Amino acid sequence: MGTEASRALIHDYFARVASGDPSLPELLADDVVWWIPPGSKLGGTLRGKPAVLELMARAFALFAADAPPRIEIEQLVAEGEHVCVQFVLEARTAAGRDYRNHYHIAFELRGGRIARVKEYVDTAYANERLMGT
Repeated sequence: MGTEASRALIHDYFARVASGDPSLPELLADDVVWWIPPGSKLGGTLRGKPAVLELMARAFALFAADAPPRIEIEQLVAEGEHVCVQFVLEARTAAGRDYRNHYHIAFELRGGRIARVKEYVDTAYANERLMGT
């Protein structure tokens, strides 16, 4: 997979996340691995599409269903099948609180799908705003 195709796939991923597109799972490899910092209440390493989709469902449920998140990509760097994205996520939480956090995600692609993800985020802020802890 070339750099431009990788860049396009990740832009597609973020568009699907922001719109709640139910076809999002087709962008994930069956054996996808997703890592979130252990300081997060959702932290850890998840292996396989079912585990990652469960994580996504738990994460999406933390936000208001009637107000789609706004994702502002600040920087996207791609080389071959590796794409790193720095972005700001703004949303309203399920509890009605404003949420604005900075993220950095490193994606590794394989065969036109997302195969590995390392997600970096301010976990203290996320825990406090999303879960009240």
